[in-house]
Amino acid sequence: MGTTEREKIYALLDEIKTLVEENEKEDGTFRFDPVRALIALDFAKTEIARTIDSSGPA
Repeated sequence: MGTTEREKIYALLDEIKTLVEENEKEDGTFRFDPVRALIALDFAKTEIARTIDSSGPA
């Protein structure tokens, strides 16, 4: 049996969270550009919300 879309979404969320946590420095800063990360994550959130608002029940 294949992986469901639900499982893929949650796996990706877990991977992103782990990546962020593993690349946080002791002083609370990150080893990546936090502004770019925020833009990318906000874009993903907006796209999900837009899909919910425009498509109704899947």
